[in-house]
Amino acid sequence: MSAHRDRIMQMIDEEELLWLTQQLISIPSYHGLENPEKEISAFIYTFLEDNGIASERVCVVDERFNVVGTYGSGKDPEKSVMLCGHMDTVGVDNMQIDPFSGYVRDGCIFGRGAVDMKGALAAMIMALVTLKRSGVELSGSAVFAGVIDEEWWSQGARHLVMHGPRTKYAVVGEPTQMEIHNGHRGLEWLEVKVTGKYAHGGTPELGVNAIVMMNRVITELYQTLLPEISTRYDPITGPATLNLGLIKGGTQPSTVAGECILQLDRRLVPGESTESVTAEIAQILDRLASRDPKFRAEVRNMRDIRANPVGNPPLHTSASSPLVACLKSVSEAVRGHARTGWFPAWTDAGILSCVGGIESVVLGPGHLSSAHTEEEYCPIKDIVDCCRIYTGALFDLCK
Repeated sequence: MSAHRDRIMQMIDEEELLWLTQQLISIPSYHGLENPEKEISAFIYTFLEDNGIASERVCVVDERFNVVGTYGSGKDPEKSVMLCGHMDTVGVDNMQIDPFSGYVRDGCIFGRGAVDMKGALAAMIMALVTLKRSGVELSGSAVFAGVIDEEWWSQGARHLVMHGPRTKYAVVGEPTQMEIHNGHRGLEWLEVKVTGKYAHGGTPELGVNAIVMMNRVITELYQTLLPEISTRYDPITGPATLNLGLIKGGTQPSTVAGECILQLDRRLVPGESTESVTAEIAQILDRLASRDPKFRAEVRNMRDIRANPVGNPPLHTSASSPLVACLKSVSEAVRGHARTGWFPAWTDAGILSCVGGIESVVLGPGHLSSAHTEEEYCPIKDIVDCCRIYTGALFDLCK
């Protein structure tokens, strides 16, 4: 069976795969556009249909569509795998190259989304197309899902787990340098708001400076909470973290600041929750208020919990999962080695796994350090190898 699998992997048309990656990069799908995934979803849908993959374009919100393509009989739901990737990208204002050219240099392809994650999307799409062209019959289902909005609130992945399709396994194609990452941390964005009292800068004693009060909050976070957080570690997801990402306060130099806002990024490990990490900060604020009656502050979750109760949960898949074992086997055949680890960022795999009940991992071409950068790129060899790994894994798990 592995010989048959290897022959199919060798059928991948590398020139067509590169062309497809360039086409995807050339289609703007960044946040800031109205309906950013509208055009790219239409292109992917047409490409899949033209290549004999039964597909649908599913409206999630406004004119933003997920794309789902399926190959295989679907007779055995235990033999079903979803290749899932997001079609949206971050903005292009910081880029120092043509973000949509998809030009090739030194064995790499450049442009917005090259590594995050249009190279992976192309590899996923071509994996299904290659299986179709090979004529292999699958008793299960090989599914491609291109989803919207991962760079913001993951509306596409949330819609997918609510409305289907559901599969036994899923691979999310974020850039892992071809490593198999079976875990990552959960994510919450929290906001601390300190309320002071405005006054003229010439009589600051009549006011309460919210910036000064916020300094107390930051000191407590770093001296009290951060040492505790740094002790929390899970071998599958990695360590819990806290990052202060944005602060703003006051109106002008000659006015005592009546308000100051701090926004922070909190990465959660299993055993932590939205409620627990929010409560930890609330306790700090209560303690500061007990020391000074002028201190007034509150903490809130930045997402709309009623509209998005799912949030950004962690990925925690066992290293002994059949999915991990299969990907190791195929990676060794393609690359000569297989490495596992945990992914440092958050991905839609958390939603697929925790909410959808789909056993998931993260594996994709390129390095995360290139994502969102001024000269984003992805090694072409990684894209080709990744397509082979996706194809081989679909064959092994869905046959």
